[in-house]
Amino acid sequence: MTCGLNRALCVVRAGYSLLEVIVVVAILGVAATVSGPSIGRMISGQQAQQVVRGVATEMGALRAEAFLNSRALSAEDVQARLDAHIPSDWRIEVDETLHLASSGYCTRGGVVLTAPGGRRWSFNVSEGDCVLTQTTS
Repeated sequence: MTCGLNRALCVVRAGYSLLEVIVVVAILGVAATVSGPSIGRMISGQQAQQVVRGVATEMGALRAEAFLNSRALSAEDVQARLDAHIPSDWRIEVDETLHLASSGYCTRGGVVLTAPGGRRWSFNVSEGDCVLTQTTS
């Protein structure tokens, strides 16, 4: 900044005023308040997707294990194994009709996942290949 000979009249303004800082903090506070719940829902949705992928992967592993060990698995066996592979605060329920034959063949059945908040997802297990498909209910 060039002030010339009269440097005493030259005012240098550096930084922000208190009012500008308060306005910015208020705007950030409102943005955080508005976006907080949606971020929480997004995080819980991602966790739910991860649990569902884990259950689907474990169903494939159970099918392979039944085939490789030539050992049939009952619904109780499947539930115990799946229960060990989900977070401790989640619950899983397996239909009594779901069985895995020693050949790796799946009977038709259902699986219900319950999140800690009480939200539930129901899945049908397809006959033969044990693929999970979400039911619309």
